[in-house]
Amino acid sequence: MLTDLTLREFAQDLGSEKPAPGGGSASGLAGALAASLVQMVGHLSGEGQEELISRSRSLADELLDLVNRDTEAFNRVMAAFRLPKTTEEEKKARRAEIQAATRLATEVPLKIAELSLEVLALAEQMAFRGNKNALSDAGVAGLLGVAACRGAAYNVLINLPGLKDEEFVAACKLRLKELLQEAEQFEETIGSHVLGVLS
Repeated sequence: MLTDLTLREFAQDLGSEKPAPGGGSASGLAGALAASLVQMVGHLSGEGQEELISRSRSLADELLDLVNRDTEAFNRVMAAFRLPKTTEEEKKARRAEIQAATRLATEVPLKIAELSLEVLALAEQMAFRGNKNALSDAGVAGLLGVAACRGAAYNVLINLPGLKDEEFVAACKLRLKELLQEAEQFEETIGSHVLGVLS
């Protein structure tokens, strides 16, 4: 499990010649770190933050799980392409597995993007209403959340051309457009506020 590695081991694994873990898992980790920072600012902001702390903890856990699942999904795609294709039956089974694996490899980063957007909404709350001494931390949570959302979106987009389900592809593109627009709004709002106060 990637999440059982030390930080140094994870970084070395990410930098190895293997194609996975890659950008999808890194995006999931960025989202988890953002959620953890939100949680920290919540703890430092006094009473009344229990719900935010609980939700950010849950989001961090979900995103860490997706770090592992993204690499597993990619490995399944690679395994599907290695399936035998001698007979027509084998070719049919191989095509079906490639489609199923590619769809999963699309759904996982899409989930990372959706959860990271939730993290951004919490980061915005902490930037405006959290402990002022932790404003920079809320700002970093915002930056990491945006990176997670955009990075996950890239990993969705790279898989879409390999899918034959046109309805699913169209729905993914529409959802990504919505997610990225919202992420940009959060980036502008959080960034402007943080820089306005700290500058």
